[in-house]
Amino acid sequence: MLSEVERFETFSPYIRSVAQCKEILRELNGTWGLISSIAEISCPKEAASILPAMEATKQGFGDLEKKLTHQLVSEEINKTCLELNSKAQVSIDILVRNLYERTADIGFLATNADICDFVLNAVKGEDADTGSINRLLDEYGSKYTVYDDIIVLDTQGRILARLDREAAPVEQAVSDPLVHRTLNSTADYVETFGKTGLRPDTDRVLIYSKRIADPANGAVLGILCLSFRFDNEMEGIFRSLQKKGDKAVILLLNADSKVIATSDFDHVPIGRPIEAVPEGREFGIIDFAGREYLSVTHRGRPYQSYAGQEWYGHAMIPLQSAFGASAADKEINAEILRHGDALSTELSSLIAGAAEGINQFLHRVIWNGQIMAANEHGHLLSLKAILRQIRSMGARTAQALADSSSKLHITMITAELRNAESIARLMIDIMDRNLYERSNDCRWWALTSEIRRLLSEGRLGDKDKRKMTDILIYINKLYTVYTRLFIYDIKGMIVAESNLHHDPVEAVDRPVNAAYAQETFYLRSPQEYRVSPFEETWLYGDEPTYVYNAAIRHFDDPNKIVGGIGIVFDSAREFKQMLEDCLPEKPGVFGLFVERPGGRILASTGASPYQNGETLEILQEFSELQTGSGKSRIVLHDKKYYAVGCYSSRGYREFKTTGDYRNDVAAFVFIPIGEEKIEAAVTDQREVIIYPQEPVIGETVDLATFYIGSKVYAFRASDVLEAVEATRINRLPGVEHYIVGSILYYDNLGEGGNDKFPIIVVDGKILTGTPPTDPENPENIKGIIVVVRTATGVIGLLVDDIDAIPTFEKRQIQPVDELLRGDGGYVKSLVNLCDHNASGQMLVVLDQNLILSSVRKR
Repeated sequence: MLSEVERFETFSPYIRSVAQCKEILRELNGTWGLISSIAEISCPKEAASILPAMEATKQGFGDLEKKLTHQLVSEEINKTCLELNSKAQVSIDILVRNLYERTADIGFLATNADICDFVLNAVKGEDADTGSINRLLDEYGSKYTVYDDIIVLDTQGRILARLDREAAPVEQAVSDPLVHRTLNSTADYVETFGKTGLRPDTDRVLIYSKRIADPANGAVLGILCLSFRFDNEMEGIFRSLQKKGDKAVILLLNADSKVIATSDFDHVPIGRPIEAVPEGREFGIIDFAGREYLSVTHRGRPYQSYAGQEWYGHAMIPLQSAFGASAADKEINAEILRHGDALSTELSSLIAGAAEGINQFLHRVIWNGQIMAANEHGHLLSLKAILRQIRSMGARTAQALADSSSKLHITMITAELRNAESIARLMIDIMDRNLYERSNDCRWWALTSEIRRLLSEGRLGDKDKRKMTDILIYINKLYTVYTRLFIYDIKGMIVAESNLHHDPVEAVDRPVNAAYAQETFYLRSPQEYRVSPFEETWLYGDEPTYVYNAAIRHFDDPNKIVGGIGIVFDSAREFKQMLEDCLPEKPGVFGLFVERPGGRILASTGASPYQNGETLEILQEFSELQTGSGKSRIVLHDKKYYAVGCYSSRGYREFKTTGDYRNDVAAFVFIPIGEEKIEAAVTDQREVIIYPQEPVIGETVDLATFYIGSKVYAFRASDVLEAVEATRINRLPGVEHYIVGSILYYDNLGEGGNDKFPIIVVDGKILTGTPPTDPENPENIKGIIVVVRTATGVIGLLVDDIDAIPTFEKRQIQPVDELLRGDGGYVKSLVNLCDHNASGQMLVVLDQNLILSSVRKR
């Protein structure tokens, strides 16, 4: 596991934004050093008090910049790993879910009465109806297109029938370990991957097999094998996970870390050993074909207790290509910038707060330096020039910091937006694949011979209904995604049902009045099916769901329809589980399945503020998405910002891709990424004064300006000693509320000797009539203390912030008349602000002696 320093050194050369930040920082550091040297030469006495603060500022910015660049590297790694993790984890998870369905298929098909009768007759040497069994296999293969072969064998390994007529011929005996292992297994299925004599022309075959037993006595008659279209399936999975220009390679590895499927045969061939990333590691760096790759490896997550073989999804990308911006990123960056400062992440807020603290410190240093210059200590002009340079450098450094913070912010949000779209794609892919199986199930079960025979006889007795009920109950126990299976006759009357959860509704002898039942009677072939709208139905406790239907055809005349089968999908449980299985472990995240274009919510997860059945106000961009496409956007909801990913249904194999069924659904995921910034308080909407630009001609006066609340006030700069932080304020018992407390003060400008002495601190809010600062909790006091001389000593005035040290012509400053002064005000003079300020705007210059006098009188 790499340390933070090793991570930075390893990855930073490949991340352009980090290299740019480091270059700018080196340039700024050089300029800071040059300013320090000039200050020491031109005004050594004044520099002695300024340079330590300047060095502390430079160090503070440098430390924050270092933290930012290290964090930027981490977030770039996280962004790339999120995408790689999605590819690796989704590729194996989708496969595991698919193969789980295969385990159910083999278990059910191996007990099919027609197949069992066929094998029993063949074993006995009786005439086996090969034509009928071939048609049965063809029907199954045309519906469950995930299989490229279905093979029926006897106990000697002799092939009795198969779907792929061009492979090893019927009657040929196959010697293969799979046959022996299956015959000796009592498990629900046997899973075999590799080379096999059953399909000698293929190097890698995935077969599910099970014993075929005599229904009468359980004697083993033979074996049924389902050959899964492994290469075809993996090609489809990989294709769905990659975009144009994608440099990442997705692999499927076996337990020996050898490649058994690849998204790029030319790049990483089948059979090539690959260094897998050990479990628990965030990522790995591997050498492959002379280059270093960033890689991730994931074991498939079990689904319904099925974990499959020890296979791993693996994704890797060359380091040279791992951190480049894609075309999609440009669109994402525009989306982030569109929201500007309104979107605040926790980390960006912390960084902004730290930068603001350093800027305030630097501002105070410059303000105090200008006080020093205004009081004409030493080299006045040189000191002012140095202070201007420090201010300029502070602004440049702050801008560099802001740029780095912006890049970090964009990187973090980009990662979430990319991840949101990937999650939405996984959600809808799982839904499509799951419902593909439902469309297969209803059509296949409609071909059950016993059900067809009983309905074809026209008159059903209780015994006939019981037989059909038993068949449905047996199927429903194997396929628990349905709450109820039911058979209805040509009049639409339900004649048999299974009730998996034993709900109190009795369906038998009740009519199916829905339109889908009547439509089912007009289906032209066994390949067609009908699905109800997603609507409330008494068959599902008056909750909305899909009911899949297929026509049951006459036993002797397939062109004649004698009834139908309906299968009630457990949508509430299954859809919610699909969504929850895809969500990241992050507070506040939620997922939705939504109908388009109306926006009705079909399913939602627990953290969702939306309820099933409500309408989601879909962004136009989402509602206009083409089939099988996705998009991510930043959405504000209830004062929270979310990275919202949306992906529309594209179907799977023949399902929803061949005109068989239209159902426009999209998956949404909402990932919290920040809080909406609260409107600035009144004190933050500060008055702005445009001061005269130097040089100012004639007799001049320097003022020291500061904020109390949103208003600007001033003292004469010649009366001000300095501004100090409002820290270590000592509470004074029994004083009035406008006395904040006292501090020990040392005159840094050399006016107060070498000893610290206590001064009282007056609350500046006494001037504005606003609620005073709470003296009972001095640790919560915020602001700046302006230390000022009075006729009888030094006091401090607690203000909200310092502003500037502007120079005015003396004629602009007008003393107040005696009438106002005698009225108890604190005003010494008023400054007429002319150019570039609001008409009639004045600057109030305070009289510190009047403030102290007022405090003493109270």
